Amino acid sequence: MKKLALILAVTLMVSCCAFANAEAPVTISYTSWALAEEHLVPIYGGSCDAFMKDNPDIIVDYSQTNPYADYLSQLKIAAANGTAPYVAHIKAEWLPELLAMGVVKDIKPYVSADIVGEYNAATVAAVSDGDRMVAMPWFGNTYALYCNTALMAQAGITEMPATWDELLDDAYKIAELGDDIYGLAIPNSNGVEAGEGYNILPVLWAYGADYRDAEGNLALNSENAVKAFQCIKELLDDGVSTTVGNSFKDLRRLFGEGKIGFYWDLEATIKTAASAAANEEEFYANFKAIEIPGTCGYAINHFLVVFNNTPDELMPAVGRFLDYMTDATVIGIFYEGGQGKVSGRASVNEKVFVGVSDTSAAYVAAMGKALPLPIDIHFMEAESKIVDALTMLAQGATAQEAADELQATIEKIYAE
Repeated sequence: MKKLALILAVTLMVSCCAFANAEAPVTISYTSWALAEEHLVPIYGGSCDAFMKDNPDIIVDYSQTNPYADYLSQLKIAAANGTAPYVAHIKAEWLPELLAMGVVKDIKPYVSADIVGEYNAATVAAVSDGDRMVAMPWFGNTYALYCNTALMAQAGITEMPATWDELLDDAYKIAELGDDIYGLAIPNSNGVEAGEGYNILPVLWAYGADYRDAEGNLALNSENAVKAFQCIKELLDDGVSTTVGNSFKDLRRLFGEGKIGFYWDLEATIKTAASAAANEEEFYANFKAIEIPGTCGYAINHFLVVFNNTPDELMPAVGRFLDYMTDATVIGIFYEGGQGKVSGRASVNEKVFVGVSDTSAAYVAAMGKALPLPIDIHFMEAESKIVDALTMLAQGATAQEAADELQATIEKIYAE
């Protein structure tokens, strides 16, 4: 009898231990620069909360973050030191640099092959390194044209511009309303924020120019590129565009204050512009978003990467997290939060974007036409030189001089 009692006791103890182990949740860590902005925490952190609700055996720690201006540099330092959060939100153009550092993990064995199969071949190629899958495609977004219909009406403009030339004509009409009123602003932070050199791309494309030509050669001083730079120079010289040095944050404030007729920006930042308005109700009554006429925005693709310091035993949990973050629940949270994020998975978009507003419909349509950024290992450095070229234009250089200097500088970057 004592022997039986002992056996039962041992069995019960083992069962309790097994039950406790089965119930103990594992913890993974995740970061995004958006978590540094209080108004975005309910969306980015809320996505993690939704995952944890549906997956109670996994805790997601999303307490680590940095503001956008410092995010990439701090992320690289942490990754190099082996102290990075396990999962990180990145822009697609940052991936080549992280790959060169050798700090990202192969996620292919841990994510759903069915989910990956929904993405097109170009997207899968963008997150692949040989046989390895080094990032999870998350979402994409692009730029549409913010339009202040009140300023348009004051300038006698009765229809939305349909071509690039019409946009320029309307911009000049609006600029004539006052010295502190700008018709068309070209975002450019002169180094305050990373990534704002990209914003000449829609202007280049409007003139049939591009970062590279059809043969893959740098083409920033081509005949058509010079025409694009001449357009920007005239906008600056004539006071139609704000002077070089205005970041997106500045332009959102100015647009909210009713000082800008047109500029391109994200759907997610409409609320930011509205917050600068004296009367938000009037702001929205006078706001309209359209596809950029005569050109298009660039596609900003966002990925999730997993760093090498992630323990192998946590990778199954990480894989479940990655799969969940690409699904309709999370993309729906972004949509409800006005973030304008579009999935690369058609099945997700079909569930989320049903009966959307005119503004969201404009962004979804714009995403369908957006062109990719010319991403490679040197593009991040090169785009900062584009900002320098715009500064040259504002300081009196001719379009040809700025284009030639930019071409030579970027050629040197690639040669080195």
